[in-house]
Amino acid sequence: MVMNKIYTLLIILVLGCVSCGDFLEEDSQTLSYVTSVEDLDELLVGSGYLQNARGTYYTMSWLEVMDDDMQQKLTGSHAALVNFVYVAPFFKWADYPWDDDYPNRIGGNKTWSRLYESIEIANLILKEVERFSEEDDYARVKGEAYFIRAYCYFYLTNIWGHPYEASTASAKLGVPIKLTDVIEVKGFARNSVEECYQQILSDAKQAIYYLKGITPTITYRAGENAARALLAKTALYMGDWSTVVNQCDSIFNSPKGLGLIDFNTTTMSVYSTASSYNALIRSNSSSEAIFSGGFCTSGVSQITTNLSYAASSELLALYDERNDLRYSSGKNSYFFQYSKGYYASYRLTNASKLPGNSLVYSEVYLNKAEALALLGREAEAISTLQELRSKRMSDAGTINETGEGLIKFIRDERRRELCGAGQRWFDLRRYAVHPTYPEKTTIKHDYYEWDNGTAVLKKTYVLGEYPEDGGWLLPMPSYALESNEGELEDNVRPDREN
Repeated sequence: MVMNKIYTLLIILVLGCVSCGDFLEEDSQTLSYVTSVEDLDELLVGSGYLQNARGTYYTMSWLEVMDDDMQQKLTGSHAALVNFVYVAPFFKWADYPWDDDYPNRIGGNKTWSRLYESIEIANLILKEVERFSEEDDYARVKGEAYFIRAYCYFYLTNIWGHPYEASTASAKLGVPIKLTDVIEVKGFARNSVEECYQQILSDAKQAIYYLKGITPTITYRAGENAARALLAKTALYMGDWSTVVNQCDSIFNSPKGLGLIDFNTTTMSVYSTASSYNALIRSNSSSEAIFSGGFCTSGVSQITTNLSYAASSELLALYDERNDLRYSSGKNSYFFQYSKGYYASYRLTNASKLPGNSLVYSEVYLNKAEALALLGREAEAISTLQELRSKRMSDAGTINETGEGLIKFIRDERRRELCGAGQRWFDLRRYAVHPTYPEKTTIKHDYYEWDNGTAVLKKTYVLGEYPEDGGWLLPMPSYALESNEGELEDNVRPDREN
């Protein structure tokens, strides 16, 4: 059976691989098992894409607790809130937040190795697929491999590398780049941010070329629009506004089933349960889902059960409670589940739904609007933004801002729309080095511990501005440093406990 053959190959490829160096040094001699492009296609599903049955440690749930959209939830029993222990080091921007003892848990250290594993699989496929260039699915499999590599390097660079700033990108450190499956017995050093972004751009463009006209039947796999959305996102981070607009327009001109869901006209009862909301908009088969990057862990559940962090008051204050259907005070809404004074994003609930590391249709509108405004095409930017807002609000009102005021409005709208989607942390980093309207942020997190059933404030942790505060980059997992023979320079964070 083909699947048995692929699983045998996967076991040989990844057995014992626990570090960056291991993944970059894997031997590809076992590829004699691959006899057709169908085998490579199974390899894509089995280990190339992040979402599969092999584990949930790569979901990056900790991204949600590092920014200013989240606060600690203090109601409920101590037992119900135990999961906060796993993400608390990230909430406090600890000098080393990874849990090396339990690598598969929410705060576990496997994200680095899992992303490099996918890159290694993509490298293998891109080499071996040329043996089957005459087969029907050759272009699609090749395009998906390019997409996976671009997608993984995007996240690696934005988690462990510096934010992209044109004047410093050639000097600032990103992550190691490895593009072949050739064995190299050595440690790997970090490439520059510029080199990382250029590689992401190149791979995304190749993915678009080979996935031309392809729309997958499930959003766990990438098609042309996913590749274009990733390219637009990358260009936005780099300040290439024209490319953003062009790629977003390409998606709008050929949406292939994509469309915004109008909260004003839906008849589904979203005010009762999280499941009805997720079926409406956060399902992997939603018309707003372009690419589902993975799935949430079982440790992140509904706010009424064991979710231990919730939306911040600063975030909630941005909504127009009278007209914005995404948020309503004191009850469930389209975006938030309410319980005992706290609100949790539905994006964080239910393991089968879209997680933060996904590409969604609403972001295409936001990316285009931001790029248009920065190109001086403000009327078009407002029109694009209002098209999205009209589907989220009973009355979208008018937008009269211009210049920096319009950019601030778009940033706030992005925050309202993409809360709980793993975007805010990355956005705050790129705003800090924005070429036109830089905006640096300081974040404060009140941290509580339980004492005889009562939540007691232990300390207010402060993350200073980038780049003075090193907390905006995550440190390397210990195994990555050890396996790279001293070549991998670490990100040093301050010790906030002293």
